[in-house]
Amino acid sequence: MYTNADMTLYSCSKDGKYTRSIIKAVFWQEVKQSNVEKTGLTSADSLKVFIPSSSAPDGLIFTTGKDLVVKGEVLTEFDNTSQATVSASLTALKAAHDVYTVTVADGKLYGSQNIQHYQISGR
Repeated sequence: MYTNADMTLYSCSKDGKYTRSIIKAVFWQEVKQSNVEKTGLTSADSLKVFIPSSSAPDGLIFTTGKDLVVKGEVLTEFDNTSQATVSASLTALKAAHDVYTVTVADGKLYGSQNIQHYQISGR
């Protein structure tokens, strides 16, 4: 599988705390565009990431609507001591990087080992 980037995954647990994981050698495809509607200009940025099963950490599980992804290796850790510090950490991360929320996550874990992968989409 062709790869072109590394990524950072911020996994959200059930209690709202984020854990950072760096995943190497993924295929990152990002589309920056906007749509003009009657009500005005709206952003329609989208993202697709293909993660080879050989690059995925053991036990990889996504929480759609909560997990965050950022292109590249990001060293920012969330301060999970309270809801206010989590919110402040999220604001700081979004100010410094293009952050996408995982909207769809599919495990394509069939076929030969060379083509098995996870596919995620985000906004």
